[in-house]
Amino acid sequence: MLLQLFGSTYGTESLFALFSDKGFASAFLEFERALLDSQEELRLVPCGEAEKLAAICASDLDLASAGQSALDSGNPVLGLVDQVHARAPYAHYGVTAHDAWDVAHVLQLRDATTLIFQDVRAAAASLADLVEAFAETPMVGRTQGQAGAPTTVGFKLATWLDEMFRTAGRLERAGKDAFVITIAGAVGTGSSFAAMGGDPEQVERAVAKRLELGTTRTSWHTARDRLVEFASALGQLCTLAGKVGHEIYNLQRTSIGELAEGGASGSSSVPQKVNPWIAQRMHGLAVVGRGLSATVGAAASLPEGEREIGSAYAEWHGLAHLCLISGRLAADLVGMIARLEIHADVMQSNLDAHPSVLSESCSMILCQVVGKQRGHAMMKEAMARHAQGMPFQQAVIDVFEQVGLELPDDTLFSVGVPGWAPHRAREVAAVTRKWLEEGVAATTI
Repeated sequence: MLLQLFGSTYGTESLFALFSDKGFASAFLEFERALLDSQEELRLVPCGEAEKLAAICASDLDLASAGQSALDSGNPVLGLVDQVHARAPYAHYGVTAHDAWDVAHVLQLRDATTLIFQDVRAAAASLADLVEAFAETPMVGRTQGQAGAPTTVGFKLATWLDEMFRTAGRLERAGKDAFVITIAGAVGTGSSFAAMGGDPEQVERAVAKRLELGTTRTSWHTARDRLVEFASALGQLCTLAGKVGHEIYNLQRTSIGELAEGGASGSSSVPQKVNPWIAQRMHGLAVVGRGLSATVGAAASLPEGEREIGSAYAEWHGLAHLCLISGRLAADLVGMIARLEIHADVMQSNLDAHPSVLSESCSMILCQVVGKQRGHAMMKEAMARHAQGMPFQQAVIDVFEQVGLELPDDTLFSVGVPGWAPHRAREVAAVTRKWLEEGVAATTI
């Protein structure tokens, strides 16, 4: 009931299918087939055994029974192995249930990352369009929650886009390191394959090639840093999505009104309200995602010896749910950016209502004549008079006249184009376009 009502809040349909019992069973069978195909090719098992396993699909397995048996055995894979053995006696030859558990999970993580990455790229493409379109549109830049100095909409959005680009790079690197297998017997030495007359490295490489996964130099069952890094990359994606959602939430406030979540739903009690529900969901789910990322990191400190499975319960709970949350947030980024309303007229009105955002540029001119400390102090006095009711322009003219300065021209009191903001915004958009259109890895740009 919980998943039917709230499932779409905590994941996407495709990711829920991937991390379902059937999804895991399919990944388990994919590994077992790759293993038996490789062993048959290397003549370590009788010819024709792989064909027996190929005929088994996830729907043939009694998943409920396997799950129930895990209460006693501690590993649901053992129940699946028993069922597979009934029809393919040489399946699972030379590996452990933990090996099968691990590889099946890695296959799920890889496929989940592909789905998540598609949405990250789509969000980046839409955001790059907005960055370019609003590169020179001025708005109030805020620091410590207060009006600071002018910036542009494009530069603000470019900050999100640049972080999205870097996050994609982290996910690429982390995936390359994490999507690996170790199938080398109980303590990771490959002794089981050697005992059956095979070359352990040859077997492992053959299986990895079939599954399009990497291999490790040593057993990774008690060295989970790769998955910690992967979880950290997803956690950073959650952080980015949460920040974007919270920024939109804040700038949609009645007192600001510069951005709005397009298509937002109304209140069930207050007729005039349009609530930014998705923005709030993004902000909240980001906290969950960061917590799950930390869970994976904590689980990595538990393994001891050459193998143990206790940490896997914490690790896999964290990773599976982190993928679900990350996928939901990536999809929300796509929808949010596509529907984002940018109210340039309100931004200009807010600039007009806060002329003191120009005090920094005025202060720089004053400091050139009287020095940094004195100039800054004099401008603070001018802003104090402005706060008491004196028009901003008059307050600045008065302080300039105190030191014999004449205004260079009236443009001092117009926002214009703030610094390098438009150039840097377009630069970020261009780099993102190269990543998206040329199909190169974000890590190579």
